[in-house]
Amino acid sequence: MFDEMKPEVLVVGAGPVGLFTALSLARKNVSVRIIDTGVWACTHSYALALHPETLALFEELGLKDKVLRDAYPVRKVAFYDKEQRRAEVPVGGPGACLAVLRQDNLENLLETELENAGVKVGWRHEAASIQDAGDHAAVTVQKFEKESRGYIVAHTEWVVAKTFELEPSFVVGADGYNSRVRRALNPEFPAVAQAQYYAVFEFKTDSDLKHEVRVVLNDGTADVLWPLAGGNCRWSFELPNFADPDTEVRNESLRKAGFGDFPSERSKDRVQMSRGESAPVLDENNLRALLAHRAPWFQGSIEKLAWRIVVRFEHRLAARYGAGRLWLAGDSAHLTGPAGIHSMNLGLFEGRDLASSLASVLRGGADPSTLAAYNDRWMPVWRQLHGLENAIEPAAGADPWIAAHAARIAACLPAHGPALAAMAAPLGLR
Repeated sequence: MFDEMKPEVLVVGAGPVGLFTALSLARKNVSVRIIDTGVWACTHSYALALHPETLALFEELGLKDKVLRDAYPVRKVAFYDKEQRRAEVPVGGPGACLAVLRQDNLENLLETELENAGVKVGWRHEAASIQDAGDHAAVTVQKFEKESRGYIVAHTEWVVAKTFELEPSFVVGADGYNSRVRRALNPEFPAVAQAQYYAVFEFKTDSDLKHEVRVVLNDGTADVLWPLAGGNCRWSFELPNFADPDTEVRNESLRKAGFGDFPSERSKDRVQMSRGESAPVLDENNLRALLAHRAPWFQGSIEKLAWRIVVRFEHRLAARYGAGRLWLAGDSAHLTGPAGIHSMNLGLFEGRDLASSLASVLRGGADPSTLAAYNDRWMPVWRQLHGLENAIEPAAGADPWIAAHAARIAACLPAHGPALAAMAAPLGLR
């Protein structure tokens, strides 16, 4: 359908946000190419649910029913402490749900629809150099292939098999926390709150999780229980006293060298894995101890522990979403904690918005300067979610437990903008 060597828009990053942005552009008849350094879609990830409002985006593309076919529906968010259930709130109006599904299911769906639109993902492709050239972007792309080496003991490694140049009108950076596009754009990317470590466990259980996500707020910790399809669940436990020495030493070295805006490395799974099984914090005995101490009301079985990992979540916000020919969406522009699944969901909204804005320039004759409004729409949303302005607060007469945990509760609600206000109100938050 499109000439992939002469795209109007190059999307860097083929996660959910990049795929959704590329599909939205293709559906608007904008010539698009999408590349990713990975080999195939993720099998595990930390983002696992679509907000009710996000499902409306998939409905616009005629994909909502396909998403829900593979999803586990969550109808409410319940809040607990160590002793008991404290509050609950529905995730939306009648029939609304959070759609819990594996990231590879979502990515495979989007990749198939993109191929149907004539666009094939360029896996194993890296944007090695990105520059704003005034009336276009200049991008050097490297394609990697496996090469066998060695004589007595053969081994394989990835090598650059081909290098070529692209001159798209615009580049969209949906390439995640360590974004090459963001580094080319070079905005500040400061931490706006302290990083959090979480121990994440997925396992099969006989507990009836009642189609609800459960957030457990104790002194200094916010833990989350997600129900998954097939009788499985995911527990994420905040580790306030945990630190990975290698990561912290590297971050301190970067800070002293003047690179404090550079996020730490994070494992991005593109193959089946279960990292760190030997780490004591990920031992099954520690999982049982965490449950006994923080959520003794959970009496479900622990069977077939399938995935466990320690994840470091940073809280960052880029100083701008873009300029000229380079624009950002998703994790390349913001990082936050895991409970509300905000970064991916809002990234999908940003992708739809950015695709519409770019189409208005490329097809509707709008001046490229109008793209600045994209930045102006999303920056206040993220400043609120990070608690930097217009933060959610307890209303007069709010339950004392709710009032004491208002900021952490707001961060766990799966919504933004007016939908966030509507979800917060029944809890006594405004």
